[in-house]
Amino acid sequence: MMRHRASAWVCTLAWTVLWMAGAARAQQPAARNSPLVAGDVADVHKRPRTVAVLPVKNYLVRPADLFAPEALPASDPGALAVQVAVLAALHAATYVDVVAPDGTRHALLGAPDAAGRVQAAQAAYRMGLELYLGLSSARAIDKLRTAGREFAEAFTDVFDAKASADAQFMLGVALVDSGRSAEGHVALKAGFSQQPDRRFRRDFFPPAAANALQTALTDLLSTVDPLRPYGDNQRMAALARKLGVGWLVLTSLRKGERGPIASIAVFSAHKRLVEAEAHLPIEQIGARLEPFLSRWLACVPIDTTAVAPASPLRVWTDMAVSWAPFLQQPTRRDFQSLGFAGGADVVLRQNLHWFGRLGLYTSVPDAYRDLLRSFNSARVVTGLGAAGRTGPLRYFVNLGVDAHLLGSFVTSVDPDCKLFGTEHRLCDRGSLLNLESQVLFGAHAAVGGQLHLGRDFLLALRLSVSNYFLPLDGTDRLNRPLGVELGFGYRI
Repeated sequence: MMRHRASAWVCTLAWTVLWMAGAARAQQPAARNSPLVAGDVADVHKRPRTVAVLPVKNYLVRPADLFAPEALPASDPGALAVQVAVLAALHAATYVDVVAPDGTRHALLGAPDAAGRVQAAQAAYRMGLELYLGLSSARAIDKLRTAGREFAEAFTDVFDAKASADAQFMLGVALVDSGRSAEGHVALKAGFSQQPDRRFRRDFFPPAAANALQTALTDLLSTVDPLRPYGDNQRMAALARKLGVGWLVLTSLRKGERGPIASIAVFSAHKRLVEAEAHLPIEQIGARLEPFLSRWLACVPIDTTAVAPASPLRVWTDMAVSWAPFLQQPTRRDFQSLGFAGGADVVLRQNLHWFGRLGLYTSVPDAYRDLLRSFNSARVVTGLGAAGRTGPLRYFVNLGVDAHLLGSFVTSVDPDCKLFGTEHRLCDRGSLLNLESQVLFGAHAAVGGQLHLGRDFLLALRLSVSNYFLPLDGTDRLNRPLGVELGFGYRI
């Protein structure tokens, strides 16, 4: 507590010094680049600090009370009172735009990928439960793991903790029944981390599973970090980005030496860390919460640029190996080109994106060696595309333009040209086709898909074809490259 008071005094002193320095500079014509306090900027130009308040996590539970006649307890009035106090204090602050838990739920469910993920998770959970009841434990475990992963990716524990926790609890019970107690303990502890105040009907689980549940809850209560009830800094940064807010307010209730304590943490999305924290007795929450938030807000300058709201704008990047034969070519036997390609899809609207790709290729000799030497080439394609989503799969159709820079592309069917070279007197110059350093321009079309592998990593497959129109004297012999690309990517 002394450390927090000292930090508050240092912060207040720093702002006092800055204010005095600003007053001294007011006599000079030079203007400040950014505002530091509310009075520096006209009200019309001020942007509120965007803050999302997450539901309170209640760790005021006892493992001995885990099993009760009712399936779930009523909402804890203490947790609700703390939640109301936090919201009231933030609403009373100036230049703060507050997203309440109901608004957080609406924003997360409205995300472009939320419906597909939640439906996939629910389907996997139902299938896992049926398999478990049908005594197919191994298959049930796989389905329940998938359900837990999909629930976590959709941040379901933030707006529907019971659904997310159920997948972990059933996974843990299935693992314990299969003799995998250590893995089961991890899953059960993850379930309690999402819903620590969960209750179960007495005699609902076999004795081994019931003991494992109590052990997992005991372990959680002794190791939980009250300042990070919803996960680590990386996960909170991803949540803030999805909500389009600058800060998250995280609250948890736990036992203290002199009674229940409310631990309040303010997570900064920009800094990716908890920048303010307080541990307040619940009976004093009304008197001490507002001063804590005031001290924090005093150290957060009001800016003239707001945090961007949640938006479907996303960037899908990938790097792939590529195989690209020409459907129209001057050699008697096909030749192939191998290389690498990479690019990005920038989402402009929910189903519309701009794409750009760069490919580098090296040719492979044809069977008759009509291609006199291997050549390198580069392709740049760009345009617009339409995309859709089905669960973890994103599929798309792209249309655009293709610019293909050829390297030393020289062909001939004359054996003398192949044996003695193109400069030899026996070489029939009329049999030569030389497109060296020529650029071909045309239309491009592609179809493909991107499959989520976990978090924001993806597997990408793309099929494409181009048709060149310019220059008129080169596209009649070499044209219509077909591209097949397979690689990995990341969604930014």
